[in-house]
Amino acid sequence: MKISRNIPFSKGYNKIVTKEEHPEMMGMEFGVLLMGKNDKLSFNYSKEVIYVLMTGKVTFSLNSNSKTVERKSCFHEPPILLHVPQNTHVEIEGVSDVSEIAISMTDNSKDFKPRLLEAKDCLCANEERGKGVLNDCSSRIVRTFFDRSNCPQTNFFVGEVVSYPGKWSSFPPHTHVEPEIYFYKFLPENGYGYAEIGDDVYKVKNNDLTGMPSNKTHSQATAPGYAEYYIWVIRLRDDKDIITTVKPEHQWTTASNAKYFPEI
Repeated sequence: MKISRNIPFSKGYNKIVTKEEHPEMMGMEFGVLLMGKNDKLSFNYSKEVIYVLMTGKVTFSLNSNSKTVERKSCFHEPPILLHVPQNTHVEIEGVSDVSEIAISMTDNSKDFKPRLLEAKDCLCANEERGKGVLNDCSSRIVRTFFDRSNCPQTNFFVGEVVSYPGKWSSFPPHTHVEPEIYFYKFLPENGYGYAEIGDDVYKVKNNDLTGMPSNKTHSQATAPGYAEYYIWVIRLRDDKDIITTVKPEHQWTTASNAKYFPEI
């Protein structure tokens, strides 16, 4: 599926994916919180929740602890996110004129310690993938926040990708049983890319979202002149870890000596 945002976000929480309207996402929900300076909001969901600061300066408060964090650009700066278990009271105050926070949530009865994650706390905060392969056609920056290797109680596998202009990402096309969400930003904002989901291709723009249901192949391409950022959120199965399968006919492109163009 593709969901386009035809109007600007409103102040407060803007829901995009809900478990009632999108059952193929296996109970995963997603939205964007827009805040202005001195705005104060409280949240307490009966779900596992991830609050990813995409841009702006905010103060996160929980359990009598507060921390002010700032991220001027999700393209150029490392991730900042708050990860909490169900029934955790969180307060957020806007410090800058505009702040945007992506919120992902899903059912999870397991308990774990709430964490404010910055680059040093993430599983891998800045990995350049695809470099040196296929003439760098799919080189990109991957920032993996966490999975069950560094948070065993989670039901999420989540991170960000910054895709260079004119490059591919999430390549080669691959599948997994678990559903996945991509939420996009472009730099400049009038940029665009293409999202491949199975045999369908969608033009994606700033603030668009795509959702890949179970076992659908997916991959991305970015238009020249524009950088693409997307948050990727995978809802893990309660009792199994994720297994990713590359589409067999494209497996050869992962080899370090894969030729960029066939010899005549």
